[in-house]
Amino acid sequence: MRFLHTSDLHIGKRLHEQSLINEQKEMLADIIQITQEQSVDAILIAGDVYDRSVPSIEAVDLFDDFITALSNLGISVFIIAGNHDSAERLDFGARIMSKQNVFISGGELRRIELSDEYGKLSVWLMPYMRSQYASETLLAADTDSDARNVLLAHQFALSDGKEPDFGGSEVKIVGGVDAIDASLFDCFDHVALGHIHRPQRIGRDTIRYSGSPYRYSFDECSHTKHVVIVDIKAKGDMAVDFVAVTPKKDLHRIKCNIGELGSQPVPRDAYVEVTLTDDEPIVDAITKVRDVYPNALKLIIDNKYTRQTGPTHTLTGSDIKAKTPLELFEGFFEQMNGVPISESQRKLVMLAMEKTNETN
Repeated sequence: MRFLHTSDLHIGKRLHEQSLINEQKEMLADIIQITQEQSVDAILIAGDVYDRSVPSIEAVDLFDDFITALSNLGISVFIIAGNHDSAERLDFGARIMSKQNVFISGGELRRIELSDEYGKLSVWLMPYMRSQYASETLLAADTDSDARNVLLAHQFALSDGKEPDFGGSEVKIVGGVDAIDASLFDCFDHVALGHIHRPQRIGRDTIRYSGSPYRYSFDECSHTKHVVIVDIKAKGDMAVDFVAVTPKKDLHRIKCNIGELGSQPVPRDAYVEVTLTDDEPIVDAITKVRDVYPNALKLIIDNKYTRQTGPTHTLTGSDIKAKTPLELFEGFFEQMNGVPISESQRKLVMLAMEKTNETN
């Protein structure tokens, strides 16, 4: 039996207030195409279907189109709730949908028994659970050691105490209090995980995070996004492969001065985070950036002034009373720029203060 494993779709997500629904529509269409090209029997969606517990109408409609298309192709679909999902909302209609080979679990461990030429194969659906309950649930699972067992789970899993490599857009629980140990998966032949956005294995090759199929943070710009293809034949006979998911509109990071904008090998319509390194102030910098990259979502200024980490001085009430406005500005200028104000700059400030006084 051949499975496609993906997770963390986060349908309906916004990145710096930019809707990604069109990119997600293309992403899901790519996954459907991969299932056909790879002759997949079933798809495993390991949680965080939506980006929020109350998804938008367009997010629900998009996911409905996705699972309907898969069902029409005769591909079985296995879905669990992640920590971003509402268990109750995702579970709605689950019994009816199971008749169309769309199997969902929002709150409890559920086992679906399949069979092929190699015998019985059980797919276990374990939605997101707090670590203690997840551990108790796995220990109590009545798995048949002679049959093949596949677990679909949305958990933060450790291997020998080692944390997975985070992607950049996940919510990390401080202190690992929400973690479970990968040894709890020992009775499962393959474990398809969700929750971590960077693709990776945990301990053994058959415990894997598929990662999110789209970059949901500029911290993920260097990640290769893919889906996992799992071939399970006889007990102990498995193979894992990967198929890249490459979006038409991707995320990029650019670091340069204002005059170098546009010289990077970055598509003009890409979503970009731009870091400008000019030491001189740039008037209306974001407009100048968007003249070159219309979909710039984030602007950072990184120069000798913003990197300054020296001690700062907090003015007291007596300081303010004892100093003239010009002296206060001179102190502020030196603190922010690391150098004293020049004579020409002082004259400009004095002129501005005179004009202000005349107006008042």
